[in-house]
Amino acid sequence: MIAIACPHCQEREKVIRFGTNRSGTERCRCKACMRTFTLSPKSRAVTPEKETAILGALAERISQRGIARALKVSRLTIREVRKKGQSA
Repeated sequence: MIAIACPHCQEREKVIRFGTNRSGTERCRCKACMRTFTLSPKSRAVTPEKETAILGALAERISQRGIARALKVSRLTIREVRKKGQSA
């Protein structure tokens, strides 16, 4: 048991660890209200450094699939960064 209060029902006694989310942050579950929550969530937004790397790779005419593999981002993220870079 963890001495953490549930943000939904404020119960302290029945909060347990419940795995991790996609960014690796620990999840918790309240046995009283059966809801899950993350104590301190991490932002999954693309950093400005990664945006610059994507735009640089696009300028060098590297394929979107290659950029996605190298920088560990989705192809949709690459398209959104490209669209944002063209409009700015």
